[in-house]
Amino acid sequence: MLKTLRNILIIVVLMAVVLFSLLGYKVYLAMQYVTPQTVELKVNKGANVKWISQELQNKKVIQDKYVFEYYLRYLGKENSLKAGEYVFPSKLNLDTLIDMMVKGKIKRYKITIPEGYNISQTCALFAKKSLMDIEACLTLAKDVLFLDENENIKTLEGYLFPNTYYYDKDVLPKEFFQQMIILFYEKVDEAKRKAAKEKGFTLHELVTLASIIEKETGAKEERPLIAGVFLNRLEKGMLLQSDPTVIYGVEAFDGNLRRRDLEKDTPYNTYTRKGLPIGPICSPGLASIKAVLKPITTDYLYFVAKGDGSHYFSKTLKEHNQAVQKYQLKK
Repeated sequence: MLKTLRNILIIVVLMAVVLFSLLGYKVYLAMQYVTPQTVELKVNKGANVKWISQELQNKKVIQDKYVFEYYLRYLGKENSLKAGEYVFPSKLNLDTLIDMMVKGKIKRYKITIPEGYNISQTCALFAKKSLMDIEACLTLAKDVLFLDENENIKTLEGYLFPNTYYYDKDVLPKEFFQQMIILFYEKVDEAKRKAAKEKGFTLHELVTLASIIEKETGAKEERPLIAGVFLNRLEKGMLLQSDPTVIYGVEAFDGNLRRRDLEKDTPYNTYTRKGLPIGPICSPGLASIKAVLKPITTDYLYFVAKGDGSHYFSKTLKEHNQAVQKYQLKK
């Protein structure tokens, strides 16, 4: 009887050794396994570990879903996998895979908002990238509660900071706007806002003037000089007479600025109204904002485009008219 029990015990122990050996070998193989090719997988929010492991096995990202689930539990990370759109590279091992999914290293998309883009252009770009519908974007751009200071401000024009942004496919339009405005306040920090106040400008006025400078020239080295001209005109009570502000106030502008446009009074027409327009006309870059804060001191009151991207600056109206004849009318 004892001999029989001993034999049974030996058999059980041997079976257990074999079983654990097989299991250990299976785990070893799973740990040594690497992804044979690049694989894309979208993990929706709320997806459980069983669904994820099955999909990973189906796509040959992992060798064994049970080992994957067991290893996650062993690490205490079974509830730590992040949702999103993943691109798993070839030769990816199990530990690196789990690290990617725990840290949420998902596929990122890129979009660049150029300096000088206005809200309409920005929304059109968003729509092209399938980030948001144009109409929804234009509506969201009226939500000035995004801003720290929003009294008497009607839209987010000027505050959607131009930059290259990276985002995941499921980003919400509101989240993207918040990201842009957060960057605006990081760039136009407390020191710059204080410097603007010392010059007699509110933040909104700073952005407004910077936006005009942005549209007047693409040459960064000219911006402090153009800022100096506009500040001189403001100080003397002269009209700014900036074509870009007029254009911004024209509905469905067709690219041809006419005399009637210059004469039609709008809140943005700096030919008919003194001072700054009621708000920015685009999103200025940091160089234009800095130009307002650190302009070049000058006696210039006028400038005209030379046709090569630069401008000719004049101190008197007579000199300016001669420059217009030369560079604009080609006489």
